[in-house]
Amino acid sequence: MGYLSCNAESAIATCDSSNWELLTKKPVKNRTTTTRPHQILEFDFSVLHSATDGFSAGNLLGKGSHGAVYKARIDQIKTVAAVKRTKQTHNSAVGNGNSTTDTELEILSRIYHPRLVNLLGFSTDPNQRKLIVVEYMPNGSLYDLLHRSRKPPGWVKRTRFALQVARAVQFLHASNPPIIHRDIKSSNILIDAKFSSRLSDFGLSLRGHVEDVKVRSTPPAGTFGYLDPEYLAPGDLSTKSDVFSFGILMLEIITGRNAIDVNYSPPSVVDWAVPAIKLGDFSGICDLRIGPPRDWESLRRMSVLAARCVRSTAAKRPGMAEVVECLKMVHQKMKASSSPVCINLGCRVGEDSRAIKYEPLDESVEMARNGSRSGSRRNGKVSSVSSAQLRHYAIGDRVGRSKSIGTASEIKYLPPDEGDDHVIRRRVGLSVKIPTVRLSKSRSVGILQGKKLVKHNNGAARTRNLKSNLLVDLEE
Repeated sequence: MGYLSCNAESAIATCDSSNWELLTKKPVKNRTTTTRPHQILEFDFSVLHSATDGFSAGNLLGKGSHGAVYKARIDQIKTVAAVKRTKQTHNSAVGNGNSTTDTELEILSRIYHPRLVNLLGFSTDPNQRKLIVVEYMPNGSLYDLLHRSRKPPGWVKRTRFALQVARAVQFLHASNPPIIHRDIKSSNILIDAKFSSRLSDFGLSLRGHVEDVKVRSTPPAGTFGYLDPEYLAPGDLSTKSDVFSFGILMLEIITGRNAIDVNYSPPSVVDWAVPAIKLGDFSGICDLRIGPPRDWESLRRMSVLAARCVRSTAAKRPGMAEVVECLKMVHQKMKASSSPVCINLGCRVGEDSRAIKYEPLDESVEMARNGSRSGSRRNGKVSSVSSAQLRHYAIGDRVGRSKSIGTASEIKYLPPDEGDDHVIRRRVGLSVKIPTVRLSKSRSVGILQGKKLVKHNNGAARTRNLKSNLLVDLEE
């Protein structure tokens, strides 16, 4: 009996020496820990009053509809924190007479995750109003980075932010019972000291299954522009409501536009971007300040994913687990395409690459424009080009027939599209005669650099069917 009660791993190693390698191997650390590393403390109000210099304007981090947030240097825990002080005792939007502070305290006291702005403690002021002490985020919000920063983040950072928020939402939905945030938006995504994104503000969140009495009796709430159009009554709420809001956030990240902006027509980012995505105009919705990314296939995947998340029918939206997996792939490819090695090997269309105009010859090439598989199965040749690629690899006025793309007898330099970093940044008044370039029997799309044809190594330009399963059921 004493032998059986010993450590199981040691017992196995004693009986079978073949497990020695397993025994001596260092355990793999879990990158994502959901165990709270500290206790939640109840602070005396005087401690927080002193830590914020009497809630002075110099320590004010921001104001919202529910109150204000102050920076606090708390000696008791030897850290800098953020103190949320409410200006009201109840909020009918939360339901059941609970204040947003009570709701946030209840939820954050039960969960912990590295991608959330986590709870450190709480307090009560002389007027019996609760104060929440949470982790301090020194780099502002994602809203500030996207809309107010002089140097907006590039594509690698944007996809990283999106992936991190997706993981946070996935964690909430996978909790037992599930947590529905109900207010996912860029101003509620805060940036920590490591320049990673964290999901904050759980004042409107609901914890429980959709059939629970509390959830079904809570009136709809959220932010205009991010609110699920199907969420019109308490019974309509589901985790797919958060998926819709996250889809708006993704469109905001891709386009650099606000969810609702009356300076544009249409003012809704959904009404403007989704039709363009369905037409395959992925570069046309990119933030003009940074231009399209090097990896066109990743842009297409991310754009289509965003369009699926904001579908009007909740049942047709993807779950957050699928969203996370897709964004992991997108972020990895964005990083790879932005690496110095990839750039030196010519894995992108350079800024001074020549654009050539293309006119389709027959139905098979026209199908390639729409991103579907074209070519002849009988000949064993397939030429498949996405609409985004055709925009950049267009061949001029007349193209001779060939078994793949064709030949070009004359190539014209075209003026650049507005905001497009992938075409030459100058206008040429006259067409320039270039020796004929033959593109027959090519299994990849080439780019012109000087007078040489160089293979474009971007994964999006490989000969394959670009109509992935992400496009399935995109149409309503």
